[in-house]
Amino acid sequence: MATQKASPSPSSDLASLNGVSWFSVWRRRLYWLISALSGTLETEREIVELRTEKERLRSEKKRIENETKRIKNETEQIKRDNERLAELESKIDGLFLKYNIGLKVPRKPEKP
Repeated sequence: MATQKASPSPSSDLASLNGVSWFSVWRRRLYWLISALSGTLETEREIVELRTEKERLRSEKKRIENETKRIKNETEQIKRDNERLAELESKIDGLFLKYNIGLKVPRKPEKP
């Protein structure tokens, strides 16, 4: 298994100053700091994006739930209306039969 080489820390540079210029040491420290900070900034940016996406999805879910409730209420109202309509049609059919209304009107025969 390959071992990962950790990025050099700023404190490890102090121990290895054997003839190395201070500019080189500080350049390495600065490079290490910048790379560490850029990773942190990238992570923070991703966190903000994820939070934004989460909030967008939460509001979309809420909108869908509200729309679903509205459709369910409308469907129930339509069912009640259909039941009432069937009841009224049944009463009308009963009255038509009682008074012989709505019978087919005899047609005149067509002349040849």
